[in-house]
Amino acid sequence: MNYFRSSITDSHRCLLGVLFILFLFIVLPVCADEENRILIISSYNPNTKNMTQNISEFLDEYERLEGKSAIVIENMNCKSLFEAPAWKTKMEDILAKYTKENKPDMIIILGQEGWSSYLSINHKEKNTIPVLCAMASNNVVLLPDSTTSLRDWTPESMDSQHLLDVNPNVSGYLYSYNIEKNINLIRELYPETKHIALITDNSYGGVALQSHVEKEMKKIDDLKLILLDGRKNSIYTIIEQIEKLPIHTAILLGTWRVDMHERYYIGNATYSMMSARPDLPTFTLSFTGLGHWAIGGYVPRYRMLGKDLAQRAIDLENGAIQMKDIKATLLPNEYVFDMQKIKEKGIDTQLLPADAEFINEEAGLLSQYKYEILLAVTCILLLFLIMLAYFFYRSNKLKDRLMDLQADNTIIMNNVRASIVFIKPDYTIKWRNDVVFECIPEFGPKNCCVTEDGIEPYCTDCTVIKAMTTRQQAEAIQHCIVGQYIHVLANPITDNKGEFLGVVVKKEDITSLKKTELELIKAKEKAEESDRLKSAFLANMSHEIRTPLNAIVGFSDLLASTDDPDEREEYVGIINTNNELLLQLINDILDLAKIEAGTLDFVFINVDINQLFADIEQTSRIKAKNTVQVLFEDKVPYCVIRTDKNRLLQVITNFLNNAIKFTNEGSIRFGYHIRENDLYFYVTDTGVGIKKEECSKIFERFVKLNSFVQGTGLGLSICQTIVNKLGGEIGVESEYGTGSTFWFTLPKEVLVSTQEEEKKNRQIVYVDEYKKKATLLIAEDNESNYILFSAMLKEYNLLYARDGKEAIELYNKYYPDLILMDIKMPVMDGYQALEEIRKTDKQIPVIAVTANAFAEDEQRVYNSGFNGYIPKPIKASELKNKIASLLSNNQEFST
Repeated sequence: MNYFRSSITDSHRCLLGVLFILFLFIVLPVCADEENRILIISSYNPNTKNMTQNISEFLDEYERLEGKSAIVIENMNCKSLFEAPAWKTKMEDILAKYTKENKPDMIIILGQEGWSSYLSINHKEKNTIPVLCAMASNNVVLLPDSTTSLRDWTPESMDSQHLLDVNPNVSGYLYSYNIEKNINLIRELYPETKHIALITDNSYGGVALQSHVEKEMKKIDDLKLILLDGRKNSIYTIIEQIEKLPIHTAILLGTWRVDMHERYYIGNATYSMMSARPDLPTFTLSFTGLGHWAIGGYVPRYRMLGKDLAQRAIDLENGAIQMKDIKATLLPNEYVFDMQKIKEKGIDTQLLPADAEFINEEAGLLSQYKYEILLAVTCILLLFLIMLAYFFYRSNKLKDRLMDLQADNTIIMNNVRASIVFIKPDYTIKWRNDVVFECIPEFGPKNCCVTEDGIEPYCTDCTVIKAMTTRQQAEAIQHCIVGQYIHVLANPITDNKGEFLGVVVKKEDITSLKKTELELIKAKEKAEESDRLKSAFLANMSHEIRTPLNAIVGFSDLLASTDDPDEREEYVGIINTNNELLLQLINDILDLAKIEAGTLDFVFINVDINQLFADIEQTSRIKAKNTVQVLFEDKVPYCVIRTDKNRLLQVITNFLNNAIKFTNEGSIRFGYHIRENDLYFYVTDTGVGIKKEECSKIFERFVKLNSFVQGTGLGLSICQTIVNKLGGEIGVESEYGTGSTFWFTLPKEVLVSTQEEEKKNRQIVYVDEYKKKATLLIAEDNESNYILFSAMLKEYNLLYARDGKEAIELYNKYYPDLILMDIKMPVMDGYQALEEIRKTDKQIPVIAVTANAFAEDEQRVYNSGFNGYIPKPIKASELKNKIASLLSNNQEFST
């Protein structure tokens, strides 16, 4: 019975655990030569949440404690109860694999099904190997023979501890279900109870718990046990039986997730049962229904046991303890009650055990209304501050009225961002504010008309002199200090009688405005240049796209009309080459769009440069002409860096492809070396080279130095953006007619190691038993695309739906194993169809097939509940790998 109440509720932590286990299963190879090994036998698929967490905790703790044995994991993949007779055979087959030289030093069994399978078999080495169990109950039933009718199977409940006493080599951690204390609790709260209605489901756990309850209830003469057995009932018939229960009946919840039709339920089933007879008191043995239906119960204190198993394994491995000295550990139980149900049923809390725990408790008045109280206090304080500010403002207002008008004007003038000076007709200063802009006279410091004892000649275009002499407004822009622009406005002033009083001069710093003006001019010129380049780019794109399309269309027609195998092979090769070229054009345009949007993504991992460059060398040799030698020549013996592998590959490949295009004979050499502050990467060719004046613009967008060579003119610009994002520099050195060297650097901080690491001793084995021929539902409105799918997926059974509505109908009729769902379809699109399917099935894997290939489209797909994402055009190998992976992982739903 695997109903765990985990204290870990963070879904991100659970996801990391799953990814960690998958990493161990896939990455770490099998080590058949290890002297010591620990065999972990999992009842379920290890991707199941609780199984994942326990295995992950065991592996982490075992490694932390410096365990020396290799870890081997075997998966029994126990599913339906009707497979129970076969579990013993699975257990015997697993143990038979590990005999003689493969014999493990210890076996760890996780899960009730695996535990009962082990207890139910006779194996010649069964009692010679130490065994630890966990995630299992103390109350078990031995598995039946294949001839037993599981629907009517009434096994005898057994106490695991009695079985363990016979074999001192077996121990572990066991949960127990105390029926007596739960019955006593029911009678204490409801003394008139005459019937106990036990609800169990169609699973091994349900049968074991039902057998245990029947055994314990035989000790109680005055209570009648009513069995609501999921092996013989669906959710609907269970509800009908609950409605017919007699008065003075108390419901005791055991397990419910599978009914007689093997339909799986999460939590909605117990809500439906609850509505059938809300008047009957309900208690729980295993947390089922707690929080919405059950009043409470005496239940096991479930927890993760991976660390405990690891510590015990280390103690046995180091000889700190002997197996005969280890007794099975019964994990404690606790009373748990729903306070909301206690109040709803009017139960006196004094009747409840003193050490009980409660859920759904109401907070105190202060805690319950803390935000409202905080808001009220804040409002009061704010009102007080407003009143204080108002009184302060009024007092200052009265004070300001007493000030001299000149003082008011001074305050105002000193708080503007301009220098204001009132100059009298005799060129003396009557008044000025405190803002000063330095003025450098044209002919020297003393040659200024407003300077005391100033001498001629004055500045040639002095605005003060112009305003004084002409009585007209004068203005100018001064550039006295480098980088600073000052606007000067001189305005003549007269009184009411027309008498000239002098000139008011205002100086403002317009540097930012001037710079904005200059930047706008540059932006205009750049936009005009960009427009010209984009026009050229569009013209080039028309040519570049039509060229491979012409080959694809033309040779596709020829392919259909020829029967010559050699010609067909030649035509297919030409079509594939042009397909790759067209995809590269589209990828360059998409990368440019990501750069423009600022969404170019990077994923950093450890990269073995020598291995990566060796692969590139082999690929490039195939592309190069026979007269050109491609060599990876410069490297260190071992070098691992942390960077984005795909982006690094993109830059180097672009350099090499360009070198291959423009090198007809000679050599192309590339490599890297470690310098004092960085890593230096380069590609050197003996091609046509680049003119000196063109080297400076080679990394600009849409630039193509040879319009007769295929390409977008975007590759080097994208490379420059990638290198800059990675913190490096990029450049080119070239001599026209001789060859070129394209290079870039990465900061030395990316260097991880130059010493080859030893391989880890601990190894993991994962046995994948999924061999089913699956049925796939293809939802695609384009019949040509369906024909393409059917050609790619001949090894599967296929169903075809032409829109989202038809896909739902076929799903409900045939229940396929996996769905390929086109996003854009008539009647109902892929998102709407998936939403309807997910209402009844949370587990079936669904892959989105879409022509939208941006990062935000992929994110929306996964946020909507899809399990996979395949962008068009579709590659058969990628599609098959994705389907195989999801079909293998989908075993989790049946555990």
